[in-house]
Amino acid sequence: MAFGKAAAAVACAMVLTAPTTSAAPDNSVRRVEYSLGDRAFQVPGFHTEPGGPVADLELTAIVHAPRTLVGKRPLVLLAHGFWKPCQGEQWAWPCPAGDAFPSYRGYDYLGEELARQGFVAVSVSVNGVNAGEMGEIADVARAAVMSKHLEMWRDLNDGKGPLTRMLSGFKNHVDLTNVGTLGHSRGGRGAVYQASDKHIAALPRGVRIRAVLPLAPAGYYAPDPEAPENLDYRITKIPFAVVAGDCDAIAGQAAGYVTNAQGRNLVPIHLVTPKRANHNFFNTEWSYDHDNHCADGPTLTQEEQRKVATSYIPAFFRQYLLNRRNPIVSEGYQGVDVVTHQPIG
Repeated sequence: MAFGKAAAAVACAMVLTAPTTSAAPDNSVRRVEYSLGDRAFQVPGFHTEPGGPVADLELTAIVHAPRTLVGKRPLVLLAHGFWKPCQGEQWAWPCPAGDAFPSYRGYDYLGEELARQGFVAVSVSVNGVNAGEMGEIADVARAAVMSKHLEMWRDLNDGKGPLTRMLSGFKNHVDLTNVGTLGHSRGGRGAVYQASDKHIAALPRGVRIRAVLPLAPAGYYAPDPEAPENLDYRITKIPFAVVAGDCDAIAGQAAGYVTNAQGRNLVPIHLVTPKRANHNFFNTEWSYDHDNHCADGPTLTQEEQRKVATSYIPAFFRQYLLNRRNPIVSEGYQGVDVVTHQPIG
C-alpha cells in the first residue's frame, strides 16, 4: 500500500537545539583519510568528454568514527556535488600534484557530529567525475564511485581488500547492511540514482541502504511526469528526506524528488526546507561571503546553516539506522523560524 496519496503539508513547532551528544570532547572522534590514487577506478561508459577516453577516477575519502568502536556501527556515506576539481583553473583530472580541490573535506563538521552520535561517516571525493561528462552518465559514475567505496568497506569488514592496509580497528565493527547515504547538490542526484527502485539491485553483494538524504539535490531531466527517466530517480521503498533551503535557487528542483515518489511511496519520505538557507553553506569548502544574500535579504550565517545540518541530519539517520524515533524527523520542526518540515506518508 502506498502512503501519502492524500498527505497534506505538515509544519510542527519545536525548539531547535543541538543534540546533547554534541558536547562530547573532540577526542571521542577518530579521523583518518585513505586514498587508492587518482587513477584507481573507471566506470564503463563514462568518459572524460563525449567520444573521449574512459575517465580515470579517484578512490579517496575521509572517515570520522567513534574512537572506541563497540559492536557493529551503521555507516553513513557522504558525497559532494559539482565543483571545480583543481585549485587552479585547470578543469581536468588528475590535477597537478597537490592541487586537487578538497570538496570532500567540506563536511568534516557533519562527519564529526555523526561520529559523536555513533556512526562511521565516510566522505568521498568525486573530483574525477566532475572533470568528465555531464548529464545522467555522471549520475551513473557518482553512484558507481559510492558503491565502490561501500564494497571496499564490506571487504574491510571481512578482513580483506585494499583498505585493510590503510585502516585499522574497523574489522567487524561496521554494519554494511545498515547504510545511510547523503549526497549534496549533484551528489544528491547521484545518491538518489544509486538508491532508486530501478538501480538498488546493483549495490555490492551484502550492502543494504536503509536511508537516503539528498541535500540540496540538483534536479534531473524528464520531459513530463510520466517520462521513463523518472524511474531512474524514483525511491519508494527506502525512507528519504530532501533538504533544500528556501534561498537555494534549486529548491524547486529538489522538491521534484518528493513529487516523483509521492503517492507511490511504501515508507515515509520527508521534504525539509531550512528557512534562509542557501546552496553552498552546507560545504565549508564552497562557502564564500558573497553567497549570503537571498533576493529579499540575508541568508542564515554559515554557522547557523551548519547548525541546522548537524541537528536534522543525524536525527534522520538515528531514526532510520538506529531505530530511534525522533520528533525532529517524525513530526518536523520550525525552530525559531529556521525550518519547515513536511513528512509525507
